[in-house]
Amino acid sequence: MQPTAPLQRSLRRLALTTKQGPHNYYKGNRTGAMGRHTKWGGYVLDYTKVRTFVCPDLTDFNMTPFVTEKRYRQDKTTDILQLRKTLTPERYLRAWKFFGGEQKSHWRS
Repeated sequence: MQPTAPLQRSLRRLALTTKQGPHNYYKGNRTGAMGRHTKWGGYVLDYTKVRTFVCPDLTDFNMTPFVTEKRYRQDKTTDILQLRKTLTPERYLRAWKFFGGEQKSHWRS
């Protein structure tokens, strides 16, 4: 089954996928090579091509993270089991408010 002629013209302009190309077509993801292959099957990194990210100085940074500072570390397995047994809508809203949630005008406390 062949697509219609106008559709086939528009399909020609789309990017080629690996399933539409020849058997040795490798699309890649535009990252570039960070080194080279050796004749023994290894790979040698070229450190002039490796990307390095420099973090700016954050000493006087006045924004805070989106995570509350009141949060404490919990054991996940027991926490999930406790939530299934004891979590009610009232307890959920109380915990939500305690950990930084905002009170909506149409909700009851």
